[in-house]
Amino acid sequence: MSEDVFDLDAVAAEETKAPLRFTWHGQEWTLAHMTGVDWRVIELANTGDLEAIRRAFRYGMGEEQADRFDEVPQPIAAMTALFRRWLKHNGLTEGESGASPDSSGSTAGPSKPASARTTRASGSGSSSRARSRRAGS
Repeated sequence: MSEDVFDLDAVAAEETKAPLRFTWHGQEWTLAHMTGVDWRVIELANTGDLEAIRRAFRYGMGEEQADRFDEVPQPIAAMTALFRRWLKHNGLTEGESGASPDSSGSTAGPSKPASARTTRASGSGSSSRARSRRAGS
């Protein structure tokens, strides 16, 4: 290849990191590092979409291992814990984009203080008019 062509294959090979190994139902399993998993799936899974989490596990395990994994129980609490551990293994926290596992922490500043005002379910102005009508009755 010429020098001015970006070789994404080479970059992806260099970025491959250690998988997460875990045991479940007496068997050892492996989830690829998220750098090896389609980022679109990880992004959706990180929103809590259960089908996306299942798809992410399939990508991370590969078809053969995922087929075996489908044969063991997968209670939501255990699978959620596994997904959270996988995120942590990749240096991520829930809600952080899976597309950037090496990103720095949040650059957002502190949020503004909450307003002392409250909102009313009946809409703006209508509750004060209702109080005035009741007071005048």
